[in-house]
Amino acid sequence: MLYGIISDIHSNLEALEAVLASLKVDQIICLGDVVGYGPSPNECVERLRALGIPMLAGNHEKALLGELSTEWFNKNAKAAIDWTRQVISPENQEFLKSLPALAALADFVYVHGSLRDPVNEYILSLSEALPSFELMKSSFCFVGHTHRPGYFARKKDGFYDTQTLRAGDEVLIDNFDRVIINPGSVGQPRDSDSRAAFGIYDDSLRIFSLQRVVYDIASVQAKMRAAQLPQGLIDRLAP
Repeated sequence: MLYGIISDIHSNLEALEAVLASLKVDQIICLGDVVGYGPSPNECVERLRALGIPMLAGNHEKALLGELSTEWFNKNAKAAIDWTRQVISPENQEFLKSLPALAALADFVYVHGSLRDPVNEYILSLSEALPSFELMKSSFCFVGHTHRPGYFARKKDGFYDTQTLRAGDEVLIDNFDRVIINPGSVGQPRDSDSRAAFGIYDDSLRIFSLQRVVYDIASVQAKMRAAQLPQGLIDRLAP
Protein backbone atom coordinates (compact mmCIF):
# COMPACT_ATOMS: atom_id res chain seq x y z
CA MET A 1 0.00 0.00 0.00
CA LEU A 2 1.20 3.49 -0.84
CA TYR A 3 0.65 6.30 1.66
CA GLY A 4 0.94 10.00 0.92
CA ILE A 5 2.25 11.86 3.97
CA ILE A 6 1.48 15.59 4.05
CA SER A 7 1.85 18.22 6.76
CA ASP A 8 1.74 21.94 7.48
CA ILE A 9 -0.48 23.03 4.60
CA HIS A 10 -1.13 26.34 6.33
CA SER A 11 -4.11 27.52 4.30
CA ASN A 12 -2.14 27.35 1.04
CA LEU A 13 -4.68 25.91 -1.40
CA GLU A 14 -2.48 26.22 -4.48
CA ALA A 15 0.28 24.18 -2.85
CA LEU A 16 -2.23 21.62 -1.59
CA GLU A 17 -3.81 21.16 -5.01
CA ALA A 18 -0.39 20.72 -6.63
CA VAL A 19 0.50 18.03 -4.10
CA LEU A 20 -2.83 16.23 -4.44
CA ALA A 21 -2.42 16.20 -8.23
CA SER A 22 1.01 14.61 -7.82
CA LEU A 23 0.02 11.94 -5.31
CA LYS A 24 -0.93 8.62 -6.89
CA VAL A 25 -1.38 6.67 -3.67
CA ASP A 26 -3.91 4.51 -1.84
CA GLN A 27 -4.23 6.66 1.28
CA ILE A 28 -3.22 10.20 2.26
CA ILE A 29 -2.52 11.17 5.87
CA CYS A 30 -2.23 14.76 7.12
CA LEU A 31 -0.05 15.51 10.15
CA GLY A 32 -1.76 18.77 11.11
CA ASP A 33 -1.55 22.55 10.71
CA VAL A 34 -3.99 22.72 7.83
CA VAL A 35 -4.73 26.31 8.88
CA GLY A 36 -2.63 29.34 9.83
CA TYR A 37 -0.39 31.72 7.86
CA GLY A 38 -2.17 31.49 4.50
CA PRO A 39 -5.30 32.89 2.82
CA SER A 40 -7.48 29.79 2.22
CA PRO A 41 -8.27 28.04 5.52
CA ASN A 42 -11.84 27.03 4.67
CA GLU A 43 -10.93 25.78 1.23
CA CYS A 44 -8.07 23.64 2.53
CA VAL A 45 -10.09 22.09 5.34
CA GLU A 46 -13.01 21.38 3.04
CA ARG A 47 -10.77 19.86 0.35
CA LEU A 48 -9.28 17.37 2.80
CA ARG A 49 -12.66 16.65 4.38
CA ALA A 50 -14.19 15.92 0.99
CA LEU A 51 -11.46 13.37 0.30
CA GLY A 52 -11.90 11.72 3.69
CA ILE A 53 -8.24 12.23 4.56
CA PRO A 54 -7.32 11.41 8.18
CA MET A 55 -6.02 14.57 9.86
CA LEU A 56 -4.35 15.51 13.11
CA ALA A 57 -4.64 18.72 15.11
CA GLY A 58 -1.51 20.84 15.06
CA ASN A 59 -0.62 23.84 17.17
CA HIS A 60 -2.29 26.24 14.71
CA GLU A 61 -5.59 24.35 14.95
CA LYS A 62 -5.35 24.41 18.74
CA ALA A 63 -4.56 28.14 18.74
CA LEU A 64 -7.41 28.88 16.35
CA LEU A 65 -9.83 27.06 18.64
CA GLY A 66 -8.58 28.85 21.74
CA GLU A 67 -7.20 25.62 23.19
CA LEU A 68 -3.61 26.88 22.98
CA SER A 69 -2.39 30.35 23.91
CA THR A 70 -0.75 32.41 21.16
CA GLU A 71 1.56 33.94 23.77
CA TRP A 72 4.54 32.13 22.27
CA PHE A 73 3.53 32.70 18.63
CA ASN A 74 5.48 35.35 16.76
CA LYS A 75 3.52 38.45 15.80
CA ASN A 76 2.92 37.33 12.21
CA ALA A 77 1.69 33.89 13.24
CA LYS A 78 -0.62 35.46 15.83
CA ALA A 79 -1.97 37.95 13.28
CA ALA A 80 -2.75 35.10 10.89
CA ILE A 81 -4.57 33.17 13.63
CA ASP A 82 -6.60 36.28 14.51
CA TRP A 83 -7.54 36.71 10.84
CA THR A 84 -8.41 33.03 10.45
CA ARG A 85 -10.78 33.23 13.43
CA GLN A 86 -12.73 35.89 11.54
CA VAL A 87 -13.16 33.84 8.37
CA ILE A 88 -13.30 30.17 9.42
CA SER A 89 -16.78 28.71 9.04
CA PRO A 90 -18.58 27.34 12.12
CA GLU A 91 -18.80 23.94 10.43
CA ASN A 92 -15.07 23.80 9.78
CA GLN A 93 -14.36 25.02 13.28
CA GLU A 94 -16.43 22.18 14.73
CA PHE A 95 -14.66 19.70 12.49
CA LEU A 96 -11.23 20.90 13.65
CA LYS A 97 -12.32 20.38 17.25
CA SER A 98 -12.81 16.69 16.49
CA LEU A 99 -9.25 16.06 15.30
CA PRO A 100 -6.95 13.88 17.41
CA ALA A 101 -3.42 14.92 18.35
CA LEU A 102 -1.93 11.50 17.62
CA ALA A 103 -2.92 8.41 15.64
CA ALA A 104 -1.49 5.05 14.67
CA LEU A 105 -1.78 2.38 12.02
CA ALA A 106 -0.50 -1.17 12.30
CA ASP A 107 2.87 -0.19 10.87
CA PHE A 108 3.53 3.27 12.29
CA VAL A 109 2.41 6.13 14.49
CA TYR A 110 1.96 9.72 13.33
CA VAL A 111 1.82 13.00 15.22
CA HIS A 112 2.23 16.72 14.58
CA GLY A 113 4.99 17.56 17.03
CA SER A 114 6.48 14.67 18.99
CA LEU A 115 5.37 11.65 20.97
CA ARG A 116 6.32 13.43 24.18
CA ASP A 117 4.29 16.53 23.28
CA PRO A 118 2.07 15.81 20.26
CA VAL A 119 1.08 19.42 19.55
CA ASN A 120 3.90 21.72 20.62
CA GLU A 121 7.33 20.12 20.64
CA TYR A 122 9.68 20.63 17.70
CA ILE A 123 12.07 17.82 16.82
CA LEU A 124 14.96 19.77 15.33
CA SER A 125 17.86 17.89 16.89
CA LEU A 126 18.82 14.40 17.95
CA SER A 127 18.52 15.34 21.62
CA GLU A 128 14.89 16.37 21.00
CA ALA A 129 14.24 13.08 19.19
CA LEU A 130 15.53 10.82 21.98
CA PRO A 131 12.43 10.99 24.24
CA SER A 132 10.20 10.03 21.32
CA PHE A 133 12.42 7.04 20.51
CA GLU A 134 11.77 5.76 24.02
CA LEU A 135 8.00 6.23 23.65
CA MET A 136 7.72 4.55 20.24
CA LYS A 137 5.91 1.21 20.14
CA SER A 138 6.48 0.80 16.40
CA SER A 139 9.75 1.08 14.49
CA PHE A 140 8.98 4.46 12.97
CA CYS A 141 6.97 7.61 13.35
CA PHE A 142 5.97 10.51 11.10
CA VAL A 143 6.08 14.05 12.51
CA GLY A 144 5.55 17.55 11.08
CA HIS A 145 5.68 20.98 12.73
CA THR A 146 9.24 22.05 11.81
CA HIS A 147 8.58 22.50 8.07
CA ARG A 148 11.98 20.84 7.45
CA PRO A 149 12.14 17.43 5.77
CA GLY A 150 14.53 14.95 7.31
CA TYR A 151 14.91 12.07 9.69
CA PHE A 152 16.34 11.16 13.09
CA ALA A 153 17.24 7.52 13.61
CA ARG A 154 18.62 5.06 16.12
CA LYS A 155 20.58 2.42 14.27
CA LYS A 156 20.60 -1.27 15.10
CA ASP A 157 24.15 -0.99 16.45
CA GLY A 158 22.97 1.60 18.99
CA PHE A 159 24.49 4.60 17.22
CA TYR A 160 22.41 7.48 15.87
CA ASP A 161 21.94 9.12 12.49
CA THR A 162 20.23 12.29 11.30
CA GLN A 163 19.83 13.58 7.75
CA THR A 164 18.13 16.39 5.87
CA LEU A 165 16.04 15.02 3.02
CA ARG A 166 16.06 16.47 -0.48
CA ALA A 167 13.71 15.73 -3.37
CA GLY A 168 14.07 12.11 -4.41
CA ASP A 169 15.85 10.97 -1.25
CA GLU A 170 14.71 7.66 0.21
CA VAL A 171 14.73 6.21 3.71
CA LEU A 172 14.80 2.42 4.08
CA ILE A 173 12.96 1.86 7.35
CA ASP A 174 14.51 -1.53 8.04
CA ASN A 175 18.00 -0.02 8.15
CA PHE A 176 17.14 1.35 11.60
CA ASP A 177 15.91 0.25 15.00
CA ARG A 178 13.84 3.44 15.36
CA VAL A 179 13.35 6.31 12.92
CA ILE A 180 11.38 9.58 13.05
CA ILE A 181 10.62 11.05 9.62
CA ASN A 182 9.45 14.57 8.76
CA PRO A 183 7.98 15.08 5.25
CA GLY A 184 8.42 18.87 5.38
CA SER A 185 5.72 21.42 4.68
CA VAL A 186 3.20 21.61 1.86
CA GLY A 187 2.34 25.26 2.35
CA GLN A 188 5.33 27.03 3.90
CA PRO A 189 8.66 25.20 3.42
CA ARG A 190 11.59 26.39 5.54
CA ASP A 191 14.52 24.58 3.95
CA SER A 192 15.47 27.05 1.18
CA ASP A 193 13.34 25.17 -1.36
CA SER A 194 10.08 26.95 -2.12
CA ARG A 195 8.45 23.90 -3.71
CA ALA A 196 5.74 22.12 -1.74
CA ALA A 197 7.14 19.13 0.16
CA PHE A 198 5.48 15.80 0.89
CA GLY A 199 6.33 12.14 1.23
CA ILE A 200 5.33 8.73 -0.06
CA TYR A 201 5.61 5.61 2.08
CA ASP A 202 5.51 2.17 0.45
CA ASP A 203 4.59 -0.31 3.15
CA SER A 204 5.48 -3.36 1.05
CA LEU A 205 9.05 -2.15 0.49
CA ARG A 206 9.12 -0.18 3.77
CA ILE A 207 10.63 2.79 1.96
CA PHE A 208 9.83 6.48 2.44
CA SER A 209 10.64 8.93 -0.35
CA LEU A 210 10.67 12.73 -0.16
CA GLN A 211 8.96 14.55 -3.03
CA ARG A 212 8.67 18.20 -4.14
CA VAL A 213 6.32 19.93 -6.55
CA VAL A 214 6.15 23.48 -7.88
CA TYR A 215 3.00 25.54 -7.47
CA ASP A 216 1.77 29.06 -8.24
CA ILE A 217 3.36 31.03 -5.41
CA ALA A 218 2.45 34.39 -6.93
CA SER A 219 -1.26 33.53 -6.85
CA VAL A 220 -1.10 32.68 -3.14
CA GLN A 221 0.83 35.85 -2.39
CA ALA A 222 -1.80 37.92 -4.22
CA LYS A 223 -4.54 36.38 -2.07
CA MET A 224 -2.52 37.09 1.06
CA ARG A 225 -2.14 40.74 0.09
CA ALA A 226 -5.88 41.00 -0.58
CA ALA A 227 -6.52 39.55 2.90
CA GLN A 228 -3.99 42.00 4.38
CA LEU A 229 -1.97 39.21 5.94
CA PRO A 230 1.50 40.22 7.22
CA GLN A 231 4.11 40.99 4.60
CA GLY A 232 6.59 38.72 6.35
CA LEU A 233 4.35 35.74 5.70
CA ILE A 234 3.94 36.73 2.06
CA ASP A 235 7.68 37.05 1.55
CA ARG A 236 8.41 33.74 3.26
CA LEU A 237 6.85 31.78 0.40
CA ALA A 238 9.27 33.17 -2.18
CA PRO A 239 12.44 31.32 -3.22
